[in-house]
Amino acid sequence: MVQTTQAPATQEQSGLEKTLDQSCCINSTPPPTDSSASKKKKKKSKKSAVVPEINEYYTNTMKPYPVTLRATKAKGRHAVASEPLEEGTTVCLEKATGFVVRSAFIDQQCHICLDDLTTKMACSDCKLIYYCSQACVEKDTLHHRACSVLAQVPAIGRSTDVDPDLLRLMVYLLAKRQEEKEGREGEDGMHATPYWCVDDLLSHKENASPAFIRVISDAAQRLLVEDPELFESISVDDFVTLACKINSNAHGLGDNHGRNTDVALGLFPVGALFFNHSCNPNAAFVGLNKGRLVFRTIRHVQPDEEIAVSYIDLYASRDERRQCKRCASPMDISVDRFLHGVVCTACAQDVYVIPPSSVEDISRGQTKLYSTKDDEVWPCANCASVATAKTVRETIKEAQQKYMTGLNCIRKEKNYRRARKEFEPLVFSQKKPRTEPTLTPGELHPQDAIRFNASIPLMNCLRYENDLKCAVDVNRMILEFMEQQAKQQLPENTSEMADFWQNLGELCDSVAKDYGANGRLPLEKKWNKDARSAFAQAAKIRAIVFGPDHPKTVIVKKYVNHSSV
Repeated sequence: MVQTTQAPATQEQSGLEKTLDQSCCINSTPPPTDSSASKKKKKKSKKSAVVPEINEYYTNTMKPYPVTLRATKAKGRHAVASEPLEEGTTVCLEKATGFVVRSAFIDQQCHICLDDLTTKMACSDCKLIYYCSQACVEKDTLHHRACSVLAQVPAIGRSTDVDPDLLRLMVYLLAKRQEEKEGREGEDGMHATPYWCVDDLLSHKENASPAFIRVISDAAQRLLVEDPELFESISVDDFVTLACKINSNAHGLGDNHGRNTDVALGLFPVGALFFNHSCNPNAAFVGLNKGRLVFRTIRHVQPDEEIAVSYIDLYASRDERRQCKRCASPMDISVDRFLHGVVCTACAQDVYVIPPSSVEDISRGQTKLYSTKDDEVWPCANCASVATAKTVRETIKEAQQKYMTGLNCIRKEKNYRRARKEFEPLVFSQKKPRTEPTLTPGELHPQDAIRFNASIPLMNCLRYENDLKCAVDVNRMILEFMEQQAKQQLPENTSEMADFWQNLGELCDSVAKDYGANGRLPLEKKWNKDARSAFAQAAKIRAIVFGPDHPKTVIVKKYVNHSSV
């Protein structure tokens, strides 16, 4: 039964302060626990030596796109370009086998088309499903199968310490399985990837913690009791395997208005099977309405070049990634050396090279930065002068401590002024001017991860205190960091970079309004021009990453000619 209510009007966010401080940060928040579904797809483990077969279904599904599907011992299943590809080329469009709206947005997005809710039509039985229209109510052929079980999911999640979003997605996927088993399919338009494709996904169950397996098993037993018919021939072990597959392969579906905010979580087997991870990707995945996921190139791709995306932070240190060619290149010539970089005190031209940690060390929770003996030395990448591990480590630890103190000032105390005092020394070394950043001997490199992390909450502190010009300076520093990384072969077209260009446009627009209110028209004109330029850059990148007709691209295009936000 569906009940209709009118949703209250919500004020659109004017800035990015609630999302940008989390979207690009490197190791600023703990990784997702095993009991929750990951917002981003986790790194894939080492491939088996057995060459997997490619089902004809996948080949036929990918025929409309300029890609070739392959399977090798070295890479497993993967996709390569079948011809030269320009940036912004769609290489896959998939409708989820199943998706759910995340709990935080459960009454804000339609559970069928993912549009924003103005009129809320809710299921009066489970009170966990919302629709935007009667048309979407009629398109939902799965809910009647799962409603009674879904009503119990919040209680089961609380009692077993399992993320209810993970449980809801499992229930919907198994309802989809049952629907297909009965030969019924309620899709309209683009067909969803069938459930049997989920069987092809790797679960990495062997890497799951005993605690995770225990709590999922407890939850599974409760679910089986709730509806034995829906879960016919499904065992507790099957539930555990499915949960592991979701944790390893699920993709987030972003908000069409916010930035880097996943409002839904879905399983897209085709994308998960054939688009592998790279720390230097040539493509990106973007969520669309109606539970769809699109993969688009973000740079030129040569024929037979593998098409890969990044499922982790591009600016994370090598020890946090350890996945691909970028991770395997010698550290003394890699951009990665700057991400944990202390400037050489002898030449002030480069940093001391911290050796990369082995996979075995990382699996034991050890890194070279913290496990190396104090009196061992690390050489400068430029002049080969050395510094002791203790000296380099203490510089990084001191900076990390200031960064964490600043975060606690915001998260626990809501003290933005004190947080600003903690972040500023990290971002503005010795209060030096921002232009042409020189390297200060013995301090963090301008491209160090801690500096980058600190700059994002600092920008939001400045915005909170209405110090808009300083916030503009920090925003530009963030973009300079990303552009420097791009000059060293990392992608220059990313959703994060577009977000910061839009944020810069919003800040410049606010400064222009302040000058306009005070009658200082020349300065208002100057800052309006800067705002339009920033919005234009955001629109250019989004047209590549998201597509020219995506809502995020369309909205920022409007600001180019009408900069007032």
